[in-house]
Amino acid sequence: MVLASAGPSALWYLTRATGAVTLVLLTASVALGVANVGRLQSTRWPRFVVEGLHLNVSLLAIAVLAVHICTTLLDPFASIHLLDAVVPFISSYRPVWLGLGAFASDLLIAIALTSMIRRRLGHRAWRATHWFAYACWPIALLHAVGTGSDIKQLWMQALLGGCMVSVVVAVWARAGFGWPARRGLSASAVAASIALPVALVVWLPSGPLASNWASRSGTLASTAAAGTPQAAAGAARVQIAAFSARVNGSVSEHQTSSGGVELDLSLAVANAALGTVHVRIDGNAVPGGGVAMTASSVSVGTSSSPMLFRGAVTSLDGTRIAARVATADGRALTVGLALRVDAASGSASGSVQVVPV
Repeated sequence: MVLASAGPSALWYLTRATGAVTLVLLTASVALGVANVGRLQSTRWPRFVVEGLHLNVSLLAIAVLAVHICTTLLDPFASIHLLDAVVPFISSYRPVWLGLGAFASDLLIAIALTSMIRRRLGHRAWRATHWFAYACWPIALLHAVGTGSDIKQLWMQALLGGCMVSVVVAVWARAGFGWPARRGLSASAVAASIALPVALVVWLPSGPLASNWASRSGTLASTAAAGTPQAAAGAARVQIAAFSARVNGSVSEHQTSSGGVELDLSLAVANAALGTVHVRIDGNAVPGGGVAMTASSVSVGTSSSPMLFRGAVTSLDGTRIAARVATADGRALTVGLALRVDAASGSASGSVQVVPV
């Protein structure tokens, strides 16, 4: 049985995807907002079309942001809690960069709520609040750069570059609309639109593109908290080559309060680099034996740091289990288990195959 969406791996991919889409939609919203303020219109493109498109894109951005936040909270890999997503800079996982994301989310939600009560709030107060949209975008951009797992990928760099170019062009066009009546404000906007991309390009090689960015950004702190104090340092040191080895251990089955079944496998691996595997499978009992899986977790590590790699089961076929696990800095392994289980004695044995991704 293939696990489609219950495991942390699927949630991890969905979190990354919705984060990228949210940034694109926020970029479009800012650009359309600038065009609307500049009263961009034509006979084929009346102003109410620009205003309506800006509103709908903004609402879509908030909807995708909600999915992004939910998948982040549900994914147990980084152990991010609801308070971390609302209150900036308190998370143990990349506190500064996740905090920027929480701050940008708060701003975007505040802008949306004040827009809903625009008539009661008054145009002047609403407009003052709406100016935060211009602060929301660069904060969200920095969050994507500092927290995102794909910043070293060419497609992600192209996406970020496209977002920056779009906003810079919109700001320059808006500055042109207001020149020379608002010369000081226009000059400041143009200067800021140049300074941010230049600073980002200068900083990236020594920041998120550097090999030690994961530990510097605070990624491994949350991994260590889930295991032992040495887990963070251990994850940075361990280099894994592909191997096959024998495994032996115990298996236990428990009834859950909801009537389901919880299956736990604790296995010792005959390998010097990775000596432990723990598999937990939640599901419903199948008539005749077995479990129909609904959720899972897998951890692989050493005896001192058993959670160096964490992930989920990707397929389950009887006593054959496939899983994908990863460290907090993105190094991943595929794990294949072929087991013989003795339910009477509560023992399990067999073999494991581990392959770096």
